[in-house]
Amino acid sequence: MPNRGLRSSLPPSTPAGHLYAGLVSLAVTFACVWLSLFISRTALSGGERSWAAVFWPETGCSIALLLVYGLRQAPAIYLGHVLALVCFLPLSVHPTVGIESTIHAVVSAWLIRRFFPVWTILPSVRFDITLIGVGGGLVALPFAVFCCYKWEAVLPATDFFWQKVLIWWLGETASVVAFTPMVLMFFMAEARAERRRAGEYLVYLAVLMAGAWLTFTFERNGEPVAPGVLVIAAASVMIGLRNGTAAAVLSNCLFYTCIAGAHVLQASSAGIASTADQVIIGHCLMLDLMATTLLVASGNFSQRRAENELRGVSTRVLNAQEAERRRLSRDLHDSVCQTVQAVVLQMKILQQVKALDFDRHIQPCIAELGVAVDELRQNIDGLRPELLDRNDFSGVARDHCAAFAGRHRIEVEVCADEDLPILPVAVREHLFRVLQEALANAVTHGRAKRVRVSLRCEAGVFVFSVKDDGRGFDSACQRASRPRYGLRTMQERAFLMGGEFAIESAPGAGTQVTLRIPVKALTAATEEGP
Repeated sequence: MPNRGLRSSLPPSTPAGHLYAGLVSLAVTFACVWLSLFISRTALSGGERSWAAVFWPETGCSIALLLVYGLRQAPAIYLGHVLALVCFLPLSVHPTVGIESTIHAVVSAWLIRRFFPVWTILPSVRFDITLIGVGGGLVALPFAVFCCYKWEAVLPATDFFWQKVLIWWLGETASVVAFTPMVLMFFMAEARAERRRAGEYLVYLAVLMAGAWLTFTFERNGEPVAPGVLVIAAASVMIGLRNGTAAAVLSNCLFYTCIAGAHVLQASSAGIASTADQVIIGHCLMLDLMATTLLVASGNFSQRRAENELRGVSTRVLNAQEAERRRLSRDLHDSVCQTVQAVVLQMKILQQVKALDFDRHIQPCIAELGVAVDELRQNIDGLRPELLDRNDFSGVARDHCAAFAGRHRIEVEVCADEDLPILPVAVREHLFRVLQEALANAVTHGRAKRVRVSLRCEAGVFVFSVKDDGRGFDSACQRASRPRYGLRTMQERAFLMGGEFAIESAPGAGTQVTLRIPVKALTAATEEGP
């Protein structure tokens, strides 16, 4: 299911959360830039830089951090650049280089978010293609041209400007393919939970590293690289098919690092820097194999996930049907049937009543039948309230919350924007059930006294949230186990609406349930009709 384990998928919303995200972004950026510059300084040969100058994990890591924590972490990423550059380069270079790299990451993350507006990202072929094509190919090219024009003197030695552009472009794209999924994997609990087959994975990984080294050695000696390429390709595909997405992402990073380390050691020990052609061939080979591994693993993940959902959907549907039948049977037996049975007994008594007393005895029967009709209407309303036929869902939420607050003697506040989009009937039904479940959980499990319901639009996304001041629960323990049935049902409804479900809670701090649905999905559903 989406967002399995209920890990929070939203960007930080508290001062402490923003501070934590900023410190993490700064530290990761500093470490990546410092490592890249250190390798570049180490791989010097005859006064010329080797191809390790384009070993730049920072781009991929920065894009991932912005996707997870939001674009507001750009200043922290820029500061991490500057602090790392201080260790190696003149002061006049720091601001310019930091700004260029930060803008590259911001533009890439912003464009990727146009395709994936919801915050939770799971491995998929569509996301991988967007990441490689937009974050790596589309955005990296103009920045490569600009940077090569500006910093031509410090790039790997070659007399051709467009060769430098190609080397820079391939290096940035390789960074995105290798390191963006690696950072995102820390926020993908479901992907990390895949079966890895550790022993088998270590064998494939050893074959992959040996093939990478073999390919590099053949290339440097001017021999054909076909044997090494075949070994790498076979190992990469097997890792993607057999060992899960997390293992595939890790192997990509190790593969990239192995190739970089081999070139660095060769340049340092033999004093021979790689030629431009060797750099281009090496990067093309890396990109091809890393992209293949990533796409195979993501496609396999999506297939397994779909199979698991299909395997469980029949059971959940049958269980829901049986539960609903039991509820209807119980409600009808305890309400309508009892009332009608009492009326029947009274009717039998009326057979022996004199005509003069008939009117006096018939009135209680009429009243009892009226009660039975009201109870029957309540049961029907429980199946599908008539108020859902209204287009104004904020009004529906207010009416239901007012009735709920009166029954349970709690305070329920509803805050809704005035310019909310018109929700299709199916979405209104799903949201209403989520509202019912969230309110019931707040009272039953949280013992809440105050609940706040919010409906708003933010940057093209419809946001529906329910926050209470109840007891809350330990989200870490909840992630370690399967979500409760009610929470899982809310997740499923969010998935059916084309949105995202998230829950934030801590002991003593209440609980907040949030649904984020792209307005485009609502528009498409409205055009299709109920």
